[in-house]
Amino acid sequence: MILRRSARVAVLALCAAVLPAAAGCSLIEQTVTQSVQDAVKQATGGDVELSDGVPTGFPSDEVPIVAGDVRGGTKGKGADTHWVVVVTGSVTADSAEDKLLAAGFTVHNAVAQQNVGSVATLSGAGFDVTLVGTDGSVVYAVSPRG
Repeated sequence: MILRRSARVAVLALCAAVLPAAAGCSLIEQTVTQSVQDAVKQATGGDVELSDGVPTGFPSDEVPIVAGDVRGGTKGKGADTHWVVVVTGSVTADSAEDKLLAAGFTVHNAVAQQNVGSVATLSGAGFDVTLVGTDGSVVYAVSPRG
C-alpha cells in the first residue's frame, strides 16, 4: 500500500512525537525541526512518496539500515536518485550510526540533544547519508556521492 505523504511530513511527525519531551527548549525544537526539514529537502530535492518496506533500488548492500518497521521512498533516477527510509520500533540513532560506521562510513557532522534526538551526516561506499534519530525512530536520507 502506497502512503502518499511527503518525506518532510513523515519526518516532522517523527519530530513532533519526540520534541514535546524537551518542553521549554523551543530553540532546540526549532533547530532540530529545521535541520530535519533541510536534510530531507537537500537529500531528495523535495517531496518523496513513502510506501511500506525498503524502496525499490535502495542500496541495501552498501547502506545498511537497522531492523524494524520500514517505510521508504525514492525520488529521481540514475545518478540523481535519492532515497528516504524511515525505521521505527526498537531502534536508536546510535545503533543506526554504529551500523554505518561498521560498513566504513565516516561521520562529517553530528548534533545530539539528550531527550530530543540527533542529526548526523555520513559518507561512504559512494553515498552520502543524513541520519535523523530518536529512540524508537530513525530516518535515513540517502543520495549518491557525486
